[in-house]
Amino acid sequence: MKNDEVFQRVDDMGVVIATPFLWKTSLHEKEPVSNGFVFPPVYYMGNVLISTTNGDKNVNKFTLIDTDIGKTIWSWDDQFEPKFSDLYIRFYHQYNNILTFQWGSWSYGINLDNGTSKWREKRDRSFDVRIGSFDKYFFSYAEVINSDGYNEFIAFKGDMQTGVLSEFLKANLAFEHPDCVRGIYHVTQVPNQKNLLVVTYCENLPDWVTQPYFGLYDTETYEWIWDKILILPPKPSNGLYYEPIIVNNKIYGAISTSIVCHDLETGKQLWKREFNGNFESAGIILEEGKVIANCEDTYAYALEAETGNILWSVKTAGTCSRMSYLNGVVYMVGGSGGGRLFAIEASTGKMLWRIDAGLLGEGEGARFRTNAVYVLPAKDDQPAKVIALSDMYAYCFEAER
Repeated sequence: MKNDEVFQRVDDMGVVIATPFLWKTSLHEKEPVSNGFVFPPVYYMGNVLISTTNGDKNVNKFTLIDTDIGKTIWSWDDQFEPKFSDLYIRFYHQYNNILTFQWGSWSYGINLDNGTSKWREKRDRSFDVRIGSFDKYFFSYAEVINSDGYNEFIAFKGDMQTGVLSEFLKANLAFEHPDCVRGIYHVTQVPNQKNLLVVTYCENLPDWVTQPYFGLYDTETYEWIWDKILILPPKPSNGLYYEPIIVNNKIYGAISTSIVCHDLETGKQLWKREFNGNFESAGIILEEGKVIANCEDTYAYALEAETGNILWSVKTAGTCSRMSYLNGVVYMVGGSGGGRLFAIEASTGKMLWRIDAGLLGEGEGARFRTNAVYVLPAKDDQPAKVIALSDMYAYCFEAER
């Protein structure tokens, strides 16, 4: 379909439900069987990394797309055998031209200049898919048996140039319940203070009850500045899925059904806000002095960063993509409710877009996927752009101004 065959349409509330696209490109060389995912946006030299399939049993590959015209620059499918048709990047670390991500016991480092493997490693154990950033190194997490015979997850530090891992950090744990899994969730580097790491970890109790903690670790002295600051009272499924955000000496995190804020210097909790759903799919972003989050209760919220007071809420969808922000607007795809592409004004919560892929020529039942939503500022003669993926195509739209 030519983009001039799609006209802007709005619903009864004035929300855009269809709009012309600048370009679209197919995600598949043949009819798709399944789709992989790139959950957080990956950008390189103004271009974007998306998940596509090849013609060989529809195995997933990752493709760098020229955002000016939607054409392929290169594709990577250098998986270990057997290759998967549902390969995804849920967490990654990018340092200069190298991108690393984890898939079970397999680790990959991709050269973003040409789409070749800088390195590939089959580890001797399964690692969590979570990857933490640490300049030219990355953090990865795996279960080990400690000297007392207890199982715990610890942080390994990896070299971005070689993929070589070494044991790096263990949490300060009590081991009061030796049969329960416990350990580190995330290690997050403090902006502008490269020696300081915020460590998110947990002590698990019987019946899947979790006690989540923050700690602050100094890599120069190899000491905890403070640790074992309880984030929430123990309860089931109390996990912090995404890394916390550290801004203005404050730590912000979405954990279970709560959003919390802690003081970086002391660890003290400054505020906590409870909701009727969790934030596992979308996490949080911090823009314009607001913590913006999409909840499984099917609403997006903006909280004042200083106080946690709710500034606005708007009906969206439950499970959704990660959120992206550009020029005062938050973009995301809602997985429930038909897979719409949302655009929300960050200052007011006003819904601007609720775009239906079925109105772009794909027909009834088409939907956007909870893949990354990519946003690119205007450059030269190119307008600001938003790129989102349906099951069949990557679409590029002109962003809200």
